[in-house]
Amino acid sequence: MVSNVVSPVYDELVEYLARAATAEQILAFKVSEAMQQRADELLDRNNDDELTAEEQAELQQMLHFDRMVSLLKARAARPLKQS
Repeated sequence: MVSNVVSPVYDELVEYLARAATAEQILAFKVSEAMQQRADELLDRNNDDELTAEEQAELQQMLHFDRMVSLLKARAARPLKQS
């Protein structure tokens, strides 16, 4: 299982991106339909224990990316909630 702890280097990147783009731009970000379909496919195949080692690594990278984007969106939304 992958840890939910965010490395300080990623934390710095998230903070930078949260300041560099507008909150609205960050909140509007979505992966492409092709990427979403690939993630869904990997998740389904993972549930059936059918992933190769390479696919497992790909899925872990996607899940890590998703956590980073979620964190970025949460930080970008803070100023909007305070308004």
